[in-house]
Amino acid sequence: MQNLLDRIPGRERLRIACALIFWAATYLLFLTWNQLQDEFPSAIWQTRRLLATLIGALIFFGFTRIADRVSGRSLRDRALILTVAGIASVALLIMGRAAISLIISSTLNEPGLSLARHLRFAMIWSGYFAGGALAFIAFAPALHGATDDAADRVSHAANDDVFADALWVSRGRETVRVPVDTIDWIEAEGDYVRLHANGSGGLMRGTLTSLEETLDPHIFAPVHRSAICRRSAIAAMLRKPTGAIAVRLESGAEVPVGRRYRDSVAALLTPAKDNQRRLMA
Repeated sequence: MQNLLDRIPGRERLRIACALIFWAATYLLFLTWNQLQDEFPSAIWQTRRLLATLIGALIFFGFTRIADRVSGRSLRDRALILTVAGIASVALLIMGRAAISLIISSTLNEPGLSLARHLRFAMIWSGYFAGGALAFIAFAPALHGATDDAADRVSHAANDDVFADALWVSRGRETVRVPVDTIDWIEAEGDYVRLHANGSGGLMRGTLTSLEETLDPHIFAPVHRSAICRRSAIAAMLRKPTGAIAVRLESGAEVPVGRRYRDSVAALLTPAKDNQRRLMA
């Protein structure tokens, strides 16, 4: 059993734990609510409620996966995708509960439930779901470093200021070694990070935060909460027609710059400008 748990990435274990907590919380909350309603059964263990809340937990688990997958996108894109996913989650719950009611009614000869009951259940559940989803999105990223096993893939001894000289990434069916001095920039992709190195690169499991700790801060600098660039690869800083700021790398790639990183990125370019002025003087 322990070996099986060790094979599950830390981020997935966190997601499973959150889904189980969500299931237990919704089951107890619906139980309490039903106890206060004289018109509903007050049985502590009810098959229909058990199955419906389990489906809700599975939907919650799927939603958190989507939330991680889009974590590297813009705020507008994330808001749109997660809103659509949330509405779809409520619709799936209604259909799942209706299917459970139909199966129970036909197999156990119990009376079916009206559409109003399904909608009432979905409305209450959606409130619990919204609260749980917002809590996961707000607090789970802070646990990345504690739950992910990215450190197993890199040589890391931060206390001795020893930084990784190469990273191992997945490229198709291969796992290849990428020297750090060939990396132009790194971006977050949900539970993974993607390395861009001399027109190649690949994926490795982990978070950008934990990976950044293995890289020399004198060589790499964060430019966005989902992107790190090699300092010497930055060729220019530019403003898009939309007003957004980005850096252009020597390879021609453009990487967005987050608001909180604009001053630090501008500071990276200041020494180069000063050197140019001294040469021209």
